[in-house]
Amino acid sequence: GNLGMALLSYRGFEKEGFEIIAAFDAEPDRRRDKKIEHPILGMEQLPDFVGKKNVKMAILTVPADAAQTVVNQLVQAGITGILNFSPIVLTVPEEVMVNSVNVAIELENLSYFIQD
Repeated sequence: GNLGMALLSYRGFEKEGFEIIAAFDAEPDRRRDKKIEHPILGMEQLPDFVGKKNVKMAILTVPADAAQTVVNQLVQAGITGILNFSPIVLTVPEEVMVNSVNVAIELENLSYFIQD
């Protein structure tokens, strides 16, 4: 979604030593944005890409109803660290680490400090 596209454009990862090398989408052709320099690949390309590039971490920005299915694909491909922006609790094997970011709760926390 839009969050995924925003994260692709974010330059702060590089300063911390992280490099986003590709994005994956169920419909990659609808995601053609000339400002995005990373390849946007189909989900069927994920296992091969992750294996060849030895990718270990992923950022998940899919809707709740697709999140567990996509996580299963990530884990099967060899991903062991997931930053989860989907609003559900994910089930993963013990050796896989998931850090969840609940944007709604963060906004709620922020609103508490700015109330009159």
